[in-house]
Formats: sequence, structure tokens, C-alpha cells
Amino acid sequence: MTRRELCREAEKRLAGAGIESTACEVRELLNLLPHDREPVQSDEEAFFSAVEKRISGFPLQYILGEWSFMGYDLYVGEGVLSPRDDTEVCVRGLLDELKKAGISSPAVIDLCSGSGAIAIALSKLIPDARVSAVELSDHAWDYLMRNIERNNASDITAVKGDINICCDDFEDESFDAIISNPPYVRTDEISSLQKEISFEPAMALDGGSDGLIFYRVIAEKWFPKLKRGGIMSLEIGETQAQEVSGLFKGAEDIRILKDIQGLPRAVILRK
Repeated sequence: MTRRELCREAEKRLAGAGIESTACEVRELLNLLPHDREPVQSDEEAFFSAVEKRISGFPLQYILGEWSFMGYDLYVGEGVLSPRDDTEVCVRGLLDELKKAGISSPAVIDLCSGSGAIAIALSKLIPDARVSAVELSDHAWDYLMRNIERNNASDITAVKGDINICCDDFEDESFDAIISNPPYVRTDEISSLQKEISFEPAMALDGGSDGLIFYRVIAEKWFPKLKRGGIMSLEIGETQAQEVSGLFKGAEDIRILKDIQGLPRAVILRK
């Protein structure tokens, strides 16, 4: 088959399986083929194997082995949450607030860093920032370290630890900004999410019975680590804005930012 014929057949199969945005998905899957020649039989077999894997629900990002976040390419795969465009709301919100506050050379910490998407974006977009990234999962830690190397972000201080515990390693009022995309899905809702989500690590999704476990930890143990006038930016589930905001006593200028679909996606606050 020619490359064009492969595209048509792949789109047909994906559409038949109910997968949306088939043209975009096929365009991404084509990156698995050699770019300097028309595909041979072994290429076709590998390509359609990937298509069938996608039809089974396996995430496109995992099939490709990499994904881009805010223009920075990241390794991803089983054991780490794939970066999502929604998280950009959280990052952009923090960048805007730092600029408005006139905070230069900020000390920033990214909690539950996963692949390092947030930490790397901040490190690159604020060249004089001092960025730390905390991650507990062994699988995610491997991706975090590889992505730091891939993006030449060796200035990031990676911390392997549990945010419940490693908070004791930092002095109060030591950060200008704290950012996090913590697990926030209610335990009983995980099984009803999209098929793709079932392949992602529960550890990166499960926020407990009400989805708020990690926000409570951040409010109790990490909010004190924020300097006065410092900024916190947290990604949230679409129904959690008021509950999350209410956890932070002593916070002011609390704002809720919406994603491209108009749904609440981040809580931004100042200490």
C-alpha cells in the first residue's frame, strides 16, 4: 500500500471503532513509519498493529511513546499520566500571576510532577526560575528524569518522595509559587471514565472517595511553604472549584480559570 492508502484504511478502521478525530490520530500514527520512503510490508504490519492497539483503547500517546506539552516534547508510556492540553490552563494562569506580581527569579515547586510536563514548561518559559519537581511513582520518576534530560532542563531539582512526607524537608515560606495537577478523580468514578483512561496509572488519577485527598494535603502541609504574596495554581476537576478553594484559609484573590470547553479547570490563589 502507498502511504495514502494506509491513511484511508486506518481512518476507516478507527471510525468503525467509534474513535473520534480519526484524521488527526492517523496523522500522528504515520509518524511511526519511515519518512524517507514508501512503506514496505513490514512497515504496513507494524502500522496496522498500532492501529489495532488504538482500537482496543490503548492511548495514542503510549503507542507513539511521546507527546508534546506547550511545545516541549516528552517521553510518555505506561506508568505515567499523559500530558493534556487542559493542564496548560494551570500553567498559563501561574505565569500570568507571577508577571502581574512582579516576582522575578521565582522559586517554584511542582507537586505530583509525573512526566515533568509542568516543571519543564516553567523551567523553559521562566529561564531564571528555580524549579523543583516532586514525584513518588518509580515509573513516573523514570520518565521525569528522561524528560529533564531530553529538554536540557538540568536546572530542575527532582525530588523523589511522597508529598505527605517530603514537605518536612522544606522550610515554611520558601516558595514563590506552588503548582500541582494532583490525582483528583473520585475513586468510584474511575471505572466510568473513557476507555483510554483505564490504561493510565490509577495512582495518578485516584483522589479518594471525594477526589480531594491531595488538595487537603497541599492545603495543610504545602500552603505554609508559600511565601506571603506567593501564588498557588492547582488543576481541578470541573465540579471541584468551590470545595478546593474553601480548603485554603488565609488565601486571597482566589480565581477560577476555565478550559477551552468553558469548564472550571484551575484554582489560582495568593497567600
